[in-house]
Amino acid sequence: MADFLLYVFKLNVLAALLIVLVLCVSKFLSKKYSVWWRSWIWLAVSLALLVPVQIPDYWNVVHIQIPQQVTEERVPAVNAEVRVQGQEAAGETLPTENSLAASESTDLPENTTQFREQGTQIPSLYQMLAVVWLAAAVLYGLYKLLGSYIVQRELKRWSMPVPDKSLEMNYQKLCRKMKVSRPPKLWMNAKVTTPLLTGLLRPRIYLPSDRYTWKELELLLSHELSHYRHHDLWYKLLLQLVCIVYWFNPLLHWMRREADQDLEFLCDERIMKDGAHEERMQYNYLLAQTAAQRRNFYGLSTGFNGSLADLKKRMVNIMRAGKLKKGKFITFCFLAVFAFMNVMTGCSEKEPEDTSAVSTESVSQAETESDTSAEATPTPETTPETTPEPTQEPLATEPVTTPEPTDVPEEEQDTDDTEEIRQPAEDEMTETKTDSVEEEGDNQSDDSGGNVEAVQAKVKVYEGEYIDERLREGDPNLIEGGHTVITSNITDTSFDFTIYYLDFIKGQENVVFRTHTAVFVEDGMKAVYDGQEYYLVFTFPDYHDSHPDVTHMEVTGYGPVEGVTFSNNKVPGHQFS
Repeated sequence: MADFLLYVFKLNVLAALLIVLVLCVSKFLSKKYSVWWRSWIWLAVSLALLVPVQIPDYWNVVHIQIPQQVTEERVPAVNAEVRVQGQEAAGETLPTENSLAASESTDLPENTTQFREQGTQIPSLYQMLAVVWLAAAVLYGLYKLLGSYIVQRELKRWSMPVPDKSLEMNYQKLCRKMKVSRPPKLWMNAKVTTPLLTGLLRPRIYLPSDRYTWKELELLLSHELSHYRHHDLWYKLLLQLVCIVYWFNPLLHWMRREADQDLEFLCDERIMKDGAHEERMQYNYLLAQTAAQRRNFYGLSTGFNGSLADLKKRMVNIMRAGKLKKGKFITFCFLAVFAFMNVMTGCSEKEPEDTSAVSTESVSQAETESDTSAEATPTPETTPETTPEPTQEPLATEPVTTPEPTDVPEEEQDTDDTEEIRQPAEDEMTETKTDSVEEEGDNQSDDSGGNVEAVQAKVKVYEGEYIDERLREGDPNLIEGGHTVITSNITDTSFDFTIYYLDFIKGQENVVFRTHTAVFVEDGMKAVYDGQEYYLVFTFPDYHDSHPDVTHMEVTGYGPVEGVTFSNNKVPGHQFS
């Protein structure tokens, strides 16, 4: 949503710049060139806005990134009420301390699963802008449609078929002369002051009740038939749709008014390009006569007369008809500049940077401080550990250090009890040091995956977070937490990965498999990490069959995540909830 709205905004800015540039340049070209080149530019801009084909980001040379509306933290949290209900359903009771810690945060960030059964989601700024944009466009479109309906109804109310048979016969001859195979029907109307063409599906030409000679009527009808032959009503409809959809851009409304004027200029040129001087003077006289009696008709129609402000320009243009160039090369240059700017420039929402590293460091520090304080203060009863600790996990972010025994006076404690307490502590310290030595090989963050020969990847892994699918589905067995895989440093042959455990009880994110590098092997459809203690295989089930983008992955070789499918709901073009 955000990227599309930003792309539409970019198109409007480029269109506005092009319109201003065209209007400035046309003042210097009006004496040598017709307005033909401008009419094609207006058409191309309208089509580009009505069919906004988004350009891929990797084509952009200049890419503008807009900061996100809200900066999100990567500390996982869940709704306290849902957690309590889940624990009660499982027959467990949360400790008071954990309950208070859980109640401090009630919303999940976007990159974690939302365990929210009830609640209201606040729409983003882009969603609100989209609603306002579409609502205003619909209202504006209904207003224009209603105005056109009223005009058509009034025209039909005061109209009647042409009673003069000779006029009808001359009109048919003129249509054959201008090669109009299906001419519009000819009607008389007492409310119009000049011939008027209207109607997209059933076109009609309305003649005024004033008496004109056939020579004058021939010029007037030729003008309207020229509009009909070149489908000018459909052209005006296209421009009107652009103004309705992008009602907030004032330069598009300016473009529509200029385009309406250009249509009249082009029609005059087509009629008078081979006309004699006397015929051109008579044509100008008719323009002046109808402009003085002009009445406004709203809706989709073309008329012979125009505003008094444009009268002088039209008269000068009529006298130059047939001598002006079309300016095809000028049209090509302007459209090439517009296309080039559209392809070379991009605008999107800026992704948050380095939030995972900062969050991981803060979580690890908080965990270390919590463990140290817990060990320093002995309790009479040991609280059972609620977080499952897999036996095959590597070390957490910081190695656990057992505090050395403090000096206690002999008279305040029993010697036998002291020996019984200190002996297990020494055993635990020995085991911790042994485990640290054994697992030191798989805790080095710069491991490149052993001696595995890397190949070119056939799939595209995206940098970000791949979450356990069961967390998205709200599996009650994972009410305490689950695993997630963070990918980074993506290349054509490898990627870095880190496995976390999201502890929803403590509101923490623990590193259970430190950052390592997996390389693509065999046919490039899977990746492996060949460590000293673990051999991990990453496979990428294709749920779309039409693209190489990795939205799902599975990891084997590490017990806690065996058989788990991880998914990323932020892959461009494949977002899901």
